[in-house]
Amino acid sequence: MNILLLGGSGFIGKRVAALLRQQGHQVATPGHRELDLQHLHEAQAMPLLADKEVVVNCIGVMSRHADVLETIHHHAPAQLAQWAQAAGVQRWVQLSALGADAAQTVAFVGSKGRGDAALCASGLQLALARPSVVYGRGGASCELFIKLAHLPVLALPGGGRFDLQPVHVGDVAAGIVNMVNHPPPHATVVNMTGSQICTLAGYLSTLRQTLHRKPPLRVLPIPLALIKPMLPLTNILSNGILSPGSIALLEAGNCADNTDFAALLGRAPLAAEQFAAVD
Repeated sequence: MNILLLGGSGFIGKRVAALLRQQGHQVATPGHRELDLQHLHEAQAMPLLADKEVVVNCIGVMSRHADVLETIHHHAPAQLAQWAQAAGVQRWVQLSALGADAAQTVAFVGSKGRGDAALCASGLQLALARPSVVYGRGGASCELFIKLAHLPVLALPGGGRFDLQPVHVGDVAAGIVNMVNHPPPHATVVNMTGSQICTLAGYLSTLRQTLHRKPPLRVLPIPLALIKPMLPLTNILSNGILSPGSIALLEAGNCADNTDFAALLGRAPLAAEQFAAVD
């Protein structure tokens, strides 16, 4: 197939691109200079969309600026989908996020949800991939977790008792490629979660033991009430990784049934304790 892959040099996108090319697909991966999602121009986009059968959008950003998230995750994909339909593209595979919801007040998942809703109404055949916390070297949040896991003692908000279901980046990439090769019904949503539910503290301890070969992590609980006043500052310093929104998402939990994901992969997704062995 002739495929346009957006975000093809990114954390997940580069793995999707490699798998698609290994299978013989023709994959175009325009960079920021060729297609600037914050300043879209039809004259720039239409040649990239010409003769493409599928668009795969693996672009996702973390930012402390809500307007940037809204542009990248919502307005840009919505506009590109209109142009894609005009260019004769039939299908769109979208990398979204677990918990994406147009009504969400947390900017990251809210903007993802509004983008998903716009794509669903675009007229293109749509498949949605919604991963949980993704493990893989090179991912910003994962590298932060790996660094934290190296510490023998770690102070965590609420003692790190937030439920997660982390998923390996290789499983996410394989799932997206299978969505390209075997189109599911329109607007199919696949929640991409790993085979193990754990707390944030438990996940960090698993990384510490499996990656760093260290004893289990010792956790010092910090009351959330003490952390929350500092979040506006950490939001700026971390460019949105540690923000009021990210803490709200942790409090809500980041888990979902993965039956559909396992069916898409043809096997059970990896559990956190297996990540280091296949990294």
